[in-house]
Amino acid sequence: MVLRRRDARYDGAVTATIGQQRQGDVMVLTLANEAKRNALTPALCRELADAVRALEPAGVRAAVLTGAGNRAFSAGFDLGALDHPDASAVDNPFDPLVDTVAASPVPLVCALNGGVFGGGLELAATCDLRVAHPGVKLAIPPARLGIIYSARGLSRMSALVGESRARELFLTARTLDAAEAHAWRLIDHVVPEAEVLPRALALAGDMAALAPLAVQGMRRSFEALLAQRLRLAPEVAAALAAAQEAAWRSEDAVEGRRAMAEKRPPVFRGR
Repeated sequence: MVLRRRDARYDGAVTATIGQQRQGDVMVLTLANEAKRNALTPALCRELADAVRALEPAGVRAAVLTGAGNRAFSAGFDLGALDHPDASAVDNPFDPLVDTVAASPVPLVCALNGGVFGGGLELAATCDLRVAHPGVKLAIPPARLGIIYSARGLSRMSALVGESRARELFLTARTLDAAEAHAWRLIDHVVPEAEVLPRALALAGDMAALAPLAVQGMRRSFEALLAQRLRLAPEVAAALAAAQEAAWRSEDAVEGRRAMAEKRPPVFRGR
């Protein structure tokens, strides 16, 4: 796997990067931040967005997204990178990354090599298909952290698993195993651990072998249909953004992040 190093200003002492390996018409992109369970730091989000934007110009017809090592696909967005007084709920490059993946005409298959949490799960859900092994665990924990998830993320998950399942996923913050996630249609294929990447590559290869204009046009159509679900009136969008910001700056959000860092249950007080 060839790794490209990039600016580490946002990543402390550990440099996260994106691995890229081309196999014919298929590109394998790897979240390489293994020391942090492939957490999505600001620099990593920007680099992955750059890599996704470069796929079509390079003639890539399909891509596989996976994580380094075998502990996690991604532990989610690195909230520690925004843990300072001036940080905002929307002051991060994760949403632009998801927008970039959604807008890409090149289909992506997600090879879930380990745990998938928070933003890592939203990123995986933005891909076209997901392959996992039986040991993979998945969760969306914003309620455990005292923060409000984006309306776009809620809409995408509702479209994928149905509104009732999405409500359960977000409002209970409970962890699913691969079998349950497969039953919910959150995972498309469950295979032995050693077969996760080969199966993802095979699916991407199937896509790459088809007519590129047809595949790319249909991917754009799916995303356009999903966008129709989220046509919010400006005043509604503003109210939701204000609620997100208020939750981010609440005492409960501070407690949620502190409890996660200290590996203990949070004590929420509703303020």
